[in-house]
Amino acid sequence: MDPKLRVVVRVDMDRESAQIEVRGHVTTRNIVALYSLVRRTSALASGLGVIINLQHARIEAAALEELHNCSQSEHLPGYVDPAGEACRLRVIDPPGSGAAAGLAMAGVAG
Repeated sequence: MDPKLRVVVRVDMDRESAQIEVRGHVTTRNIVALYSLVRRTSALASGLGVIINLQHARIEAAALEELHNCSQSEHLPGYVDPAGEACRLRVIDPPGSGAAAGLAMAGVAG
């Protein structure tokens, strides 16, 4: 049984961004649900940036690496988004994750 995730989505159309605050334990198995939420959120408006806030979550190292790869490539995995739509994704790492900047966003410094 996968751990449950609790999320809150906040959308700010003026700033063209949305933040998904995640609580719980993110694994390589349940990350698919998070990807689906990112895809739906980014589809709300063209060019909408999505921030995944993991400051109150635990996350497996492999799952965090997947999220950072998506952020850098600006695409979700093909099994989530076969159309390969661009996705402006930024990740706020949980405390103590060991990521250099704690933030990852393609083309933008912290």
